[in-house]
Amino acid sequence: MTNNMTLYETLISYCSSDAYPFHMPGHKRRVAAFCDPSASFCDPSNRDPFYIDLTEIDGFDNLHHAEGILKEAQQRAAALYKSQETHFLVNGSTAGVLSAIGACTRPGDCILMARNSHRSAYNAAALNRLQTAYLYPGQYHPRQEPALIFRGHANAAAGRMPDTPPELSANDLNGAIEPAQVEEALRRHPDARALFLTSPTYDGVVSDIAQIARIAHRQGIPLIVDEAHGAHFGMHPIFPQSAIEAGADLVIHSLHKTLPALTQCALIHVNGPLVDRARLRRLLGVYQTSSPSYVLMASIDQCIHQLTLHKKDWFEAYALRLSRFYRETKLTGFSFLHTDDPSRILISPGARSNLSAMQLHEFLRERFHLQSEMVTPSYVLMLSSVCDDDEGFARLSSALLTLDQESRRPKQGASSLSATHFRSGSQPPCNGT
Repeated sequence: MTNNMTLYETLISYCSSDAYPFHMPGHKRRVAAFCDPSASFCDPSNRDPFYIDLTEIDGFDNLHHAEGILKEAQQRAAALYKSQETHFLVNGSTAGVLSAIGACTRPGDCILMARNSHRSAYNAAALNRLQTAYLYPGQYHPRQEPALIFRGHANAAAGRMPDTPPELSANDLNGAIEPAQVEEALRRHPDARALFLTSPTYDGVVSDIAQIARIAHRQGIPLIVDEAHGAHFGMHPIFPQSAIEAGADLVIHSLHKTLPALTQCALIHVNGPLVDRARLRRLLGVYQTSSPSYVLMASIDQCIHQLTLHKKDWFEAYALRLSRFYRETKLTGFSFLHTDDPSRILISPGARSNLSAMQLHEFLRERFHLQSEMVTPSYVLMLSSVCDDDEGFARLSSALLTLDQESRRPKQGASSLSATHFRSGSQPPCNGT
C-alpha cells in the first residue's frame, strides 16, 4: 500500500488538493449540488453517507417490489424524462444494458448491435447466446465550431455505410450509425429481434435516433439505446434531443456521468408496446443487488428533484459558461474537435504543436492540476458538466492558451516544450490519480 495510507485516506488527501476534475462523476464533488443548503435536513452534519445508509425497513419500500416511496421516486424520474416507465439502477448502466437486451431477446435470437458498444452489451449477447450482426460506425468529421445550437444529426456521410470495419487513422473519431445502414442490415437479417445502439459515443457523436427508431418499428422490433453519456440531453437546446423523445423503446442513462449523482447511479426508461415489461422487471432483479444502497437511491432521487426544480436556471448558466469558454479560448496550435455534444471538450495538439496528446494530458495534470477523463493517441477528452463553475472553465482556458502558445512548432529550432520537460519518475504535485 502506497505510504501506508488507506484508500479512504488517499481519497481525502487527493480531494483536499486543488486538482480540478474534468472527468466523471458529473457532481464534480460539490456537495451543495445534492440539496438546498437552506433546508434543515441538509445540515452539513447530515451529509455523511453513513447517516442515511439504511435497508428495507418499514416505510422505506423495496426497490424490487416498489409500492411506496421508491415507486413515487421512480415516477418522478419518469416525469422529468417524459418516459412511460422508469426504473432506478444502482449497479450502473451495465445492469440496464444487461436487462434491456435480455428482455427483448430469447436464447439463440439475432440482435443487430453497433460494433462500438459497451462491453456490457457483449456480455449480454454471450449470456443470452445471441447471434450478433454488427453495425460499424463510419468516420466522423469534427465540426469547425461547437454545436451550441443543436440542429439535429450532424454526420453528413452519404450512401451506404460499410459492413466491415472502416480504416480509421489516429486522428479520426468513430462516427454515427446511419439509418441506411440499419435498413440494409434488417434486409439481410429479417429475423433480428432487437436493435442496440450507443448514442452518444464517448466522444459525443450522436446517431439519428428518430429515423432509426422509425425503421426499427416498421420491422416490429424494439430499439435499445445506450445513452449512458447523454443523461443531460434534452435539458437545454444546445444539447441533442434525448433518445426517449426521439422514439427509442428502451433508453439507459448514467446519471453519474454528466449530472449531480453518485457513481453507479443510473436509470432505465421504457416506452411503447414492443418491450416485455414484466420480463424486464424480473431481469432487473437478477442483474441488480438484492441489497440496493439507499445512499445511491437517495442520490438518484435528489438529482431528479433538483433538476425538476432548477433545470432551466442550471442549464442556462451552463450553456453560457460553455459558450464563453469556446469563444474566449482561441487556439492557434491546438484545435478543438467539436462533436454533437458541446459538453465534450476534445483537444487535439495537431501538427502545429510540438506536444503529443499524452504530453498535453500530463502537462494539464502535473503543471495545472487539471485531470482529464481520457487521453488517446491524438486528443485529450475533458468532460464538463452542469456542476462545473466559472473557475474551472477559466483554469482550463488559461492552461490551454498557455500551452498552446508555448508549444507552437517554430519554423526553426526546437519547441519551448517537449518530452524532456518530464523527469523520469516525476509525480504530480497533488498525489496523482
